[in-house]
Amino acid sequence: MNHWGTLVRERLSERRYLHVCGVVDTARELAARFGVDQEKCELAAWLHDILREVPASGLRSLMDDVGEPLPDGDAATWHGPVTAARLGRDFGVSDAQIRLAIAHHTLGHPDMDEVAQVLFVADAIEPGRMFVGVERLRAAARMDLLLAVACVADASIEFLLDTHGSIAWQTVALRNRAWLGIDETVAMAYSENIKMIP
Repeated sequence: MNHWGTLVRERLSERRYLHVCGVVDTARELAARFGVDQEKCELAAWLHDILREVPASGLRSLMDDVGEPLPDGDAATWHGPVTAARLGRDFGVSDAQIRLAIAHHTLGHPDMDEVAQVLFVADAIEPGRMFVGVERLRAAARMDLLLAVACVADASIEFLLDTHGSIAWQTVALRNRAWLGIDETVAMAYSENIKMIP
C-alpha cells in the first residue's frame, strides 16, 4: 500500500476506505481512457474523502483555522472544500488542479477541468456503487468523459428531486454546460446504447 492509502486507511472507516480505493481504481482507468493526467487523478481520488467522517463542528473548526468561510449548503458537502483549503498545510499538496477537483467532487462545478471531471465521475461509478441507474452512468463513462459528467449530474439532480433535496446551482450549471458541449453523435450513440441496459 502506498503512503496515501495508508493515510486514508488510518483516518476512515473500512467502508469509506473501500469506497476510496474503488474511486482510485476507477479514476486511474478513466484517466488512461481519456488521456488525463493519471498521477493527479489518483492523488485527488485518494484524498477526496479524507475528511468525510469529520463531524460538521470539526469541519467548521478546520476551516476557521485557515481563515476561510464554509461553503453554503448541506454540511454533508463540506468535506471537499475543507480538504481543498487544507491540502497544502495538512498533506503537502499544492497542485491547483487537485485542489479544485477535491473542492468540487460532490456538487460539481461548471468550470471543472478534466482532472475534476474524472474524480466527479469516478466517485459516482466506482464498483461499490450499486444504485439504480449506475450501469447507465458506467456505459456513458466508457464512451466519453463529458457525457459521463453530464449523466452523473443528471442522476444527482434526479435523486435530489425524488428526495426533495436542495439542488446546488453548481450542479445545475455543470449539467447545462456539459450537455451543451457534447457532440450530437455521441449523445445519439449513448441513447441507443442504454436501450439495452435495464
